[in-house]
Amino acid sequence: MRIEELVGKTITNIYSIINLEQGGLDKGECFIELDNTIVIDIPFGESTYVYIKGLTPAAKSLFEDLSDIPLYYVNKDNKSIETIAVGYLQQKRSLLGRIKRLLGQKLTIKDYLPYKIEYQENKLKYIQNRKIVDFLWYEDESEKGFIELDNGFIITETTIANNGTGLVGLHYYEDYSILLELKGNNILRLKDKQYFNK
Repeated sequence: MRIEELVGKTITNIYSIINLEQGGLDKGECFIELDNTIVIDIPFGESTYVYIKGLTPAAKSLFEDLSDIPLYYVNKDNKSIETIAVGYLQQKRSLLGRIKRLLGQKLTIKDYLPYKIEYQENKLKYIQNRKIVDFLWYEDESEKGFIELDNGFIITETTIANNGTGLVGLHYYEDYSILLELKGNNILRLKDKQYFNK
């Protein structure tokens, strides 16, 4: 598929695989389903073609659960781990703690129980079933390009990052200005006449 054929297609699903390697590099791969028919890879930089690929069975849909994401707050008093551990040991050694263990009851560390739950909006719901309006990239061809959607959202992916950074996988920007603020102004657009039909 030629790169300009992306424009007008609808993202119907996005699948992802992430492999974490302790002390090494995390690796990830996204599978973008278009119009419920084909699965593509997000192209690199100034690509002419879009790679159509098969969906790996281990890949999980990012749209499977679009409900809001709970954020749990624990340790209201901001105790140190050492203080919490000492308190747990004292609770475990106490007469009541020993009786509970004999009865098969588990002792809970109250400082690790949530005292407050807030919900963060799952913005992936703004990506599903949106039309692609443009493809953007920076001159560094080692990075994946960016797919712009009809509601202003822009998506891309990071395939390799240091372990534990959480950078591997799908990334989205809520609008063009956020992308420019984070990545810089020297961005190129497929729709610009000098690049279109190249």
